[in-house]
Amino acid sequence: MTTSDPVEFRRSLTVLHMALCMGCALFLGVTAYLWSDGAVPMMKGEAMPALSILGMVSAAVIPVLAMVLFRQKIRSLPVGAPFAEQASAVRAATIMHWALIEGALFFNVVVFMLQADTLHWGIGVALLMLLVLRAPSERRMQGWLNGTA
Repeated sequence: MTTSDPVEFRRSLTVLHMALCMGCALFLGVTAYLWSDGAVPMMKGEAMPALSILGMVSAAVIPVLAMVLFRQKIRSLPVGAPFAEQASAVRAATIMHWALIEGALFFNVVVFMLQADTLHWGIGVALLMLLVLRAPSERRMQGWLNGTA
């Protein structure tokens, strides 16, 4: 999708961000309901400490990596490029950024489902809050299009 309209560009990124957040919130809600209802038998086998550690490490490392990569992509935008080119690069950077955070969230929710460890569900909620806080605002988008993150 290419766009030369800044308002439409902001609107499309906002809709995309809201859809990602809603999908994550729905996944968290469904897993919490299934766990509390006992509909899905969780923790049938032995606990796997390595999986728990991997979940916590992913929650700490992947969002930081997402922010570093996002900033690198934004700062490497060509100065003076047409708006459509800059918008395309910003869109790609934000999708990558949000997808990495979403991946860490989903991984921790799956660990919660496998081990019935509510810590990982809480980590998922914290990652959802981070994802919500990374929403595209008018001020942020201006900075992104100017090459500052």
